Amino acid sequence: MEETNLNAVEITQTNPRQSNARRIAIILLVVFLFLSVICLAGYGIKKMIDYRKWIQHMREVVEVPTFYHGIWVDDVNLGGLTFEDASAILQQKSSEKLEKIRFDLVYGDKRWTFTYKDINAYTDWDIKIVEAYEAGRKGTLEERYNRVKEIEANGLKLQTSLYYNLDKIKDDIEAIAKEISYDPVDAEIRFYPDRTVKFEITEEKPGLFLDAEEVFNTIKQRMEKGEYGEIVLVPTEVAPRVTKADLQKLTHRIVQFSTSLGGSSADRKHNVRLALSKVNGYRLDPGEVLSFNKVVGPRTAKAGFKPAPVIMPDKSMQDDYGGGVCQASSTLYNAALRANLEIVERYHHSFPVAYLPAGLDATVSYGGADLKIKNNRETPVFIRTFSSGDNVYVEIYGEPFPNNGYIECTSVIKEVVPAPQPKRILDKEGKYVKQPGGEYEYVKSRNGYKVTSYKTYYENGKKVWTKVIANDYYRPIQGIIYYRPKTEE
Repeated sequence: MEETNLNAVEITQTNPRQSNARRIAIILLVVFLFLSVICLAGYGIKKMIDYRKWIQHMREVVEVPTFYHGIWVDDVNLGGLTFEDASAILQQKSSEKLEKIRFDLVYGDKRWTFTYKDINAYTDWDIKIVEAYEAGRKGTLEERYNRVKEIEANGLKLQTSLYYNLDKIKDDIEAIAKEISYDPVDAEIRFYPDRTVKFEITEEKPGLFLDAEEVFNTIKQRMEKGEYGEIVLVPTEVAPRVTKADLQKLTHRIVQFSTSLGGSSADRKHNVRLALSKVNGYRLDPGEVLSFNKVVGPRTAKAGFKPAPVIMPDKSMQDDYGGGVCQASSTLYNAALRANLEIVERYHHSFPVAYLPAGLDATVSYGGADLKIKNNRETPVFIRTFSSGDNVYVEIYGEPFPNNGYIECTSVIKEVVPAPQPKRILDKEGKYVKQPGGEYEYVKSRNGYKVTSYKTYYENGKKVWTKVIANDYYRPIQGIIYYRPKTEE
C-alpha cells in the first residue's frame, strides 16, 4: 500500500508544465468566449438599430397622404397629389371630355343638336381615382413597400371609360325622320265621260324617306370612334308608284259597242238609256267586280223607270217597271267581252232577243239574275255610255291591247229544237178574248236553240286565238193561246 502512494506522488510532482498549460487554455477559452459574447451582443444591437431604421424607412415611403409616384389616370400624373387635388383635376378633365360630345344633325336650314346630357354620358373617373389611391395600400408593410417600389419602377396607368345610352335619343331621331320624310304622291287620273277631253291626269310627286335606323347607326359608329360634330342628313327619294306616263296609257278607247233601240216604245227607250246612264263614268279598278244590279239599283218609279214589256216567269210579255233594262246589260256585256274582261256572272234570256245574235245577250232581274264583270287587268278601266239617235253605246277605256289588238265576238247556232204545239186554253171569263170566236196569243211559241258563242283575238289583223264564251241552251217554249168558240153554250 505504501509503495503505491509514493509512486502516485511521484507522478504528480513530475508534470507541473502540463497543469499550467491546462490552466492557460481554460483561461484563454473563457476570455475568447467572453469576447465573442461581447462581439455578438454588439452586432445584435447594430442589427436591431438597422432594422428599426428600415421599418421607419418603409413607413415613410408607404404611409403618405398623397398618390404614389408612377400612378397615372389617363394622361394625368397623380404622383405626389392629394386625393382632393387629383379629384379636381380628373373631374375637370372628365367635364372637358363630355363637353366635346355633340352631334348636330343638319338638313337644309334645320338643325337638331344632341349633347352628352341627352345620352346620359359620364366617365368613371371617380371610380378610377379610388382604385389609383388604393394601389399599394393593402397588405403587410413590406408587401405595400414592395408594391410602391414596383409602381415607381414600372408605373401604373389606369384608363377611365366612357358610358352612355344612345337609346335615349332613338325616339328623337325617329321624330326627326318623320319630320323630314313624306310619302310620294301618285299621279291621278279623273274620267269625265261627257267632256270632249275625257281624262285629266295630275303630275306625280316623288317622296322623301330618311332612314332613322341608319342615322342612329351613324351616330353610334361615330360615338365609338369619338368623331363628334356635324352629320348632314341625306334622305332617299322615293319614286311614286304611278306616273303620269303610266296613266296616259289608260286613256285609250279599247272598245265601242252599240245596240239599236229601233222599234222600241218611248218608255222602253227611256229605261235602256236610264239604266246605262247609271254606269256612265264608272271606274273599275284591278280585281274589282262590277255588279249591274248594284250599280243600276231597283227598277222602280221612284228611281225614274217606266213600265215597258218584260219577259215574265210564265214567258209572257207584260209591262213592268224597267222593261228594256236587259238591253242595257246586254250592251255592257258585249263591250266587256270585247275588252277581254272576266265575266263572273251572266245569264241568257228565255229566248233570243232581237237586238243581238243568240248567245250574246245578258238578262238581269233586280234581286235575281245579275251581270257581274271583273277587271282582270293590272290597270283600271273606265266605262262611258251614251246614246245617239236610236242607238245606245258602251265604250271602255284603258290600256290598249298590244300590236293593235282587238276582239270580235260571234255565235253559232248548233241545234234548233222545234217548239211544241201551243197550248189552247178556253177563256171562259173573257179575260183575254172579248168576242166569241176570237183568240189571244198569251205566250208565243218559240223554237229552242243550242248556241255556242266565241271571242277571237287579233293582232295586226292576224288571228291569235279563239275561245268559247259560253254554251247556251234556249229551251223551246210552248205557246199559250186563249180562245172563245163562236157559239158559246
